[in-house]
Amino acid sequence: MDNASNLKLDSFVQTNTALTENASIYETNVSTKAQADQFALDLEQLLNLKEEADQPIKWLIGEKNAVRKALIEKLYLLCNGLVCYANSVSNSEILQKASITKHALRSFSELDLIDFYKQIIGIANEHVADLTPFGVSEESIAAVETDGKAFEQKRTDLILLKEDKATARIEFNLLLKKTNKLLNHKLDYSIEILRATHPDFVNYYFAARQKSKGAQRHFDVLGYLKDKDSGEPISLGKVSVEGMDLATHITANGTFRFRHFPEGEHRLVIENINYKTLYVSIRRYASERSKLHLEMEAIPLEVI
Repeated sequence: MDNASNLKLDSFVQTNTALTENASIYETNVSTKAQADQFALDLEQLLNLKEEADQPIKWLIGEKNAVRKALIEKLYLLCNGLVCYANSVSNSEILQKASITKHALRSFSELDLIDFYKQIIGIANEHVADLTPFGVSEESIAAVETDGKAFEQKRTDLILLKEDKATARIEFNLLLKKTNKLLNHKLDYSIEILRATHPDFVNYYFAARQKSKGAQRHFDVLGYLKDKDSGEPISLGKVSVEGMDLATHITANGTFRFRHFPEGEHRLVIENINYKTLYVSIRRYASERSKLHLEMEAIPLEVI
């Protein structure tokens, strides 16, 4: 799995821990409990799919290559025996089929090597009674056949393993999207409702949720301001963080931005000479992007 997927999965594990440790808080709420239970099931399946997708294959490639090497060595000796036999009886057909170098054998594709060893085994078995003087026995033929079948099996095992890994990765990505949707559109809202009575648990939950975004870089807080009545952007002014030496300006397009906004719970103070000062509470955790769409109420003009 890539780093982003691993980071998100780690966040899910921590989120599930937060839910499990505080289950007594929400277990009487049928909807929230069902969402939390479904999340736990999805997480277990995600972890299983990750393990399957991350299965190592180098060991199997190594075994396949070792069997291929042994097959080529034995097959080359068998071919030499057949060439000697073909020369002794002037059999040009066998000579043509069995004449080969080690280099040529090593350069064969896997399928070509399989086809070739089967062809040579067939020729050898057909003339086995006459091959003993040329260093070819039933045992040496059987040894080539054994290595050939072992090579085919290793090749098949490797293909199946790669297919299983690819399938697991596809299923992982599909389930990851489904789980994200469950969290973003259901469970997060259900947990947020508990903030008034259980703020520590809710903060713990959302801190775990944000772990998956640790690798992202972006503006921490981005705000859009518009007139409550007209809907037009509010130009200029200042936005500050109450009790901190942190402020930014409102642009001509009615936006403001904070980079590296501090974690925790804070209150924004939004000021414009033509509008009533706006106070906005904001909760922000590590690497969380906050987008605020805010309305300000104009100060009524005095009638003279």
